[in-house]
Amino acid sequence: MRILFAGSKRQQIPNIMFALDRMGHEVVFYPKPMEEVSKEEAEVQLRQFIKNLRIRFVISNMFSPIMAQLTHELDIKYAVYGMDSPYYATYLPIFPRYDNCYLFYFDRREYQMLKDRGCRNVYWLPLAADVASAQNIAITDEELEAYTCDISFVGGLYGNNQYDELIGRFPEEIQQIFSRIIEQSAFCWDGTDRVTPFLNPRLLRFIKEICPELYEAGFDMPDDYFIKTFFLDRKITNVERTLLVRMLAERYDFRLYTWNREKVPEGVNRFPQLSSLTETSKVYYAGRINLNITLRSIENGVPLRVFEIMSVGGFVLSNWQEGIPELFEEGKEIVTFKTPEEMIEKADYYLSHDEERMRIGINAYQKVKKCYTFEQQIGKIISILFPAL
Repeated sequence: MRILFAGSKRQQIPNIMFALDRMGHEVVFYPKPMEEVSKEEAEVQLRQFIKNLRIRFVISNMFSPIMAQLTHELDIKYAVYGMDSPYYATYLPIFPRYDNCYLFYFDRREYQMLKDRGCRNVYWLPLAADVASAQNIAITDEELEAYTCDISFVGGLYGNNQYDELIGRFPEEIQQIFSRIIEQSAFCWDGTDRVTPFLNPRLLRFIKEICPELYEAGFDMPDDYFIKTFFLDRKITNVERTLLVRMLAERYDFRLYTWNREKVPEGVNRFPQLSSLTETSKVYYAGRINLNITLRSIENGVPLRVFEIMSVGGFVLSNWQEGIPELFEEGKEIVTFKTPEEMIEKADYYLSHDEERMRIGINAYQKVKKCYTFEQQIGKIISILFPAL
């Protein structure tokens, strides 16, 4: 089957292409990321590209309204898998009109919200590990020595967020409400939503009056959900990640791999953003403990970082998250914490119990190899799109 992979400059998951190739499909790649394709180009060059190559269906990891419209007009199915949560483009008014679009969400809460809105072609599907590619990665003794550390975290601190940019516009009374929301919500990983109860209609109206530009995109989603995920959850994540990496840096040989624009707390051993999936895999393999701190807007799902770590047999220490118990067994395939104190306690324990730590990493690898490879998950997508195959 000839399949077009529609790339994105914001988030690339080439594992999808690799898996399709291993499954025997012919994968075609359009030379431009979808964000750079204008409506005029889509109507001429992209349309002709798809028609000339007789593309059977299109798949991407980020929803593209332009691709949704074009594939609808060409009567071609369009699948999206591996998105952020939430991915705001799916709340644009364009999506519900197109029955050819199939969205696969790894966050069960996000899936249920769209299902409740009457969107028919939405599915819950956990993310995946590219075990096949990971098996082919060779790490030299020099690289192993260079990458080995007690604990590492690969990701951003969300230091650049809308909250910090806009908070100065609000009067002191409203700033105090926001501070109280953050204080009561941060560092509590028990599945309880402590943000939405504060977002009463009066506060939401006030936010819209003070910061109308937040709403310019016109997303068709509840105001409280939008403000929670876009405005407050990112700031809460910034507060959590900043403090946790500082705590770890004070106690362990800790490494933070992040991009240059991030402001890193003093004393944290900062390393540049990793340049490739191969380099990232080597970091996950060599580190004794790999940390996952989930972005707060992911409410009931397991992020890609966890699967990538497990694909090389790495040990995952993660904040507790709704969705983890459904996929992985605590203490056997993953270790979680619900408070910063518990994070330190478990890090101490597993750094001093090498055999247990390595066994958990091996168990995690075996679990994703058995249940959560890209071939398995994409196979499920194809069976939904083409049940007769």
